[in-house]
Formats: sequence, structure tokens, C-alpha cells
Amino acid sequence: MAEFVMPILGADMTAGTLIGWRKQPGERVRRGDIIAEVETEKGLIDVEVFVGGVLERILVAPGATVPTGTVLALIREDAPGAEGPVVTAPPAPAAGAPPTAPTIVPSAAPAPAAPPGERVRVSPLARQAAARLGVELATVRGTGPGGAVTLEDVERAAAALPAPGRPRLDLARMRQTIAAAMTRAKREIPHYYLAHTIDMQRALAWLARENAQRPVTERLLYNVLLLKAVALAVREVPELNARWRGERAEPSARVHL
Repeated sequence: MAEFVMPILGADMTAGTLIGWRKQPGERVRRGDIIAEVETEKGLIDVEVFVGGVLERILVAPGATVPTGTVLALIREDAPGAEGPVVTAPPAPAAGAPPTAPTIVPSAAPAPAAPPGERVRVSPLARQAAARLGVELATVRGTGPGGAVTLEDVERAAAALPAPGRPRLDLARMRQTIAAAMTRAKREIPHYYLAHTIDMQRALAWLARENAQRPVTERLLYNVLLLKAVALAVREVPELNARWRGERAEPSARVHL
């Protein structure tokens, strides 16, 4: 009997949260099959199995957080050559009868991963998006190969959801880790602040002259000057108006306020 344990998925990983099982007791698994989903401080990860056989017993329920090395399930391994074809020898031919070739009986095909309709086929990226957007995967109609749910399917389903009465709080381990790291950085790392005084007299004089020529309902507010200054600054220094894509920062060619 082989043991399926909580794997070490990172150098600093000491525990993981079992999010769900992709296989159920009695189902056949093959080496490389995704058998479970585990959440670490880095995010959701699909975990594969490294032996073939039948999932005998599940020992840890979804939602439990356990140390690495904890036995999560037991797998009854296949006997060597169990999945190969079975060759049967024919009876001895009668005298004078032409010889016959041996009969090859193929072994039974492995049981399907799950009966149709019981398990939703979904990519890891789409599954993460569904968890983040609050989409129930069982209600999403997949448009991918074989009816698999894609990221676009999840995003369309999320757009059709009614607006929640109050914002959801994402307390996943990844979010907790980010919050803890930012708090620690603020508390333990020295910070350096800069301040600069800007003479706004000419700008305020222009604003007063401009508003004197406008109706009361069309007069400009002081914030207009700040917005104009921001627009000119990001145009002059495009690095301030960049976004991270892939492995590099890409400055935007336009200024949007």
C-alpha cells in the first residue's frame, strides 16, 4: 500500500491546506494524474501522484491544514504488469491440423476518472479565478476541449453574478502572507520620506481669472490644477505611468485620468 503525503512544494513550506480531492476512493489513478489541490503561501497548486493503482482510502478531509509529510491518502498499487495484455496459450492442435496463432486478450481498460457530470474539468488558472471571483464551477458551462472550463468561461460567469451586498474578504493564506510581509516591512525596515514646497500663486491667480469668466455651475475646482500637474508629470516621466507585464515594466503611451 503506497502513501500519498502532503508534499514539500517550496523551500520554506512547512504545512499546506488541502483544498479538494480530484479523485475518490475506488477510482483508478495513474502515475502523473492530478489527485488533489493544495494551497500554500504561494497559491493553489495541483498535486500529482507518482504511483499507479486504486485510491483505497482518504485520510484528510478538504479544508484541513497539515504539516508536510502527513499521509493524506492510501493507494493500492498495481501488481507488476497488471495493466499489460494477457496472453493465453491455445489448446494443442489436433494431428494434421494447421497451427493457430495464440489468442491475445487485452486487459480491461482502467476505470474512468469519474462518472460524467460528477467532476468538472477545469484548468488550474480557471480554478484559481473561480475561487477569487466567487464562481461555483459546477454551474459554469465549459467551452474548452471536451467541455473543459476555461478562464474566459469563469470570467463570463463572474460578470453575470449579481453585485454582492458587501465586499468579500479574501483571507486565503497567500493574502495573509502578503499582509504580514507588508506589515513587517513597515515596522522593521527604516523608511525615508521626502517633502517639497511648491509655490502655487501663479496657478491660483490663473484659476481665479478663468473662473471669473465662467458661470458658477462651470467653475473649476482647485483639484483640476493637481490633475493637470499629474498628467504633465507622467507624460514627462513615462516610468511613473507603467505596468508590469511578464518580466518587464511597460510604460503606457497614453495618460488616462
